[in-house]
Amino acid sequence: MVSRIRRTPTVQQRIEAFEHTNKIAVEAAEEERRRREEKTARLRAARIAQAANDRTKSEA
Repeated sequence: MVSRIRRTPTVQQRIEAFEHTNKIAVEAAEEERRRREEKTARLRAARIAQAANDRTKSEA
């Protein structure tokens, strides 16, 4: 029979697991923020282009 003591993570192992999980969460949040900023920039550019296009049509 395997000892329960060996299967129980040490304090250091729990700390490392927490830090690893936290690092992944931070990276995911940064990636999500970057994608949201890119999407916002694309939408802003599309709105500006549409507004310029609308002005051109109204002047003609």
